Amino acid sequence: MFAGIPRWELITVWVLRIALLATCIALFAEQEWATAVTCFVAIALVVTPTIISRTGHFIWPIEVELALLVLVTAHMSLGYLFGLYLRVDVFDKVLHLVDSLLIGFVAFLAVYLAHFIRGDRSHHWLDAIFIFLITLGLGALWEICEFASDQLFGTYAQGSPTMPPLLDTMWDLILDGTGGVLAAVLGPIYMKHSRRSRVRVRTFAERVEHHRYVAT
Repeated sequence: MFAGIPRWELITVWVLRIALLATCIALFAEQEWATAVTCFVAIALVVTPTIISRTGHFIWPIEVELALLVLVTAHMSLGYLFGLYLRVDVFDKVLHLVDSLLIGFVAFLAVYLAHFIRGDRSHHWLDAIFIFLITLGLGALWEICEFASDQLFGTYAQGSPTMPPLLDTMWDLILDGTGGVLAAVLGPIYMKHSRRSRVRVRTFAERVEHHRYVAT
């Protein structure tokens, strides 16, 4: 245990970090420059909040980093390095649904944290709409990035062996929206039954409030 975190969670975080770093090195070695740079930026975005926020305690909620690490590892290591995007047609669709669930969960944690910091009560319908829109919006941004990659670098990110690009993109967005809805519904249920997660998020919120008070 480290600052109240089970050993298996810490081990999982470090295994995923190492796997991503190895993936990044392998992509550079294969001269997949665009994908390798994307992988490197993704690693930096995932681990930087933890590095910045870490003091004597692990105050950045580890659930957030775990979710993001799983998301990025699935895309970069399994999808690109091992080629599952091309080998298994359903992989892309399953990944979109899982990704949107993880992104929606992170959005839910952000909403939960905001309510706790402000000390106001949650508005379930408004929160659910916010989580849905964030998840769908990020999914749409991802599709734009895939389109840009295809146009600028000649990749084949859009489309699949069985779907033309437009149909593939629309199904991806449908799955993104579905994941957002599921996250909006399951997030409050998870937080209600996970006392440890509530304590972690509230501890993080208290640290944020403390640092904001000191800064002012």
